[in-house]
Amino acid sequence: MRLSVFNIKRHKIAYDGDMGKVTVTIYMEEVDKEALQQLADAEERSLSQMAVLILKRAIRQAQNDGTITPK
Repeated sequence: MRLSVFNIKRHKIAYDGDMGKVTVTIYMEEVDKEALQQLADAEERSLSQMAVLILKRAIRQAQNDGTITPK
């Protein structure tokens, strides 16, 4: 699976002046997108929410493994 990721823009969050949300665009195979949508549907989440959840889990795991340093 080939993914390209890049930031497009930053949105300030009303409740947190220091941290902002960013829009990230990814390119993925259609079959993977469909599987992600099925997973999101099963957990009653949007596609975006499901992707963020999976990414957060992977980041947390990498931090716990020592692969990356926690911020």
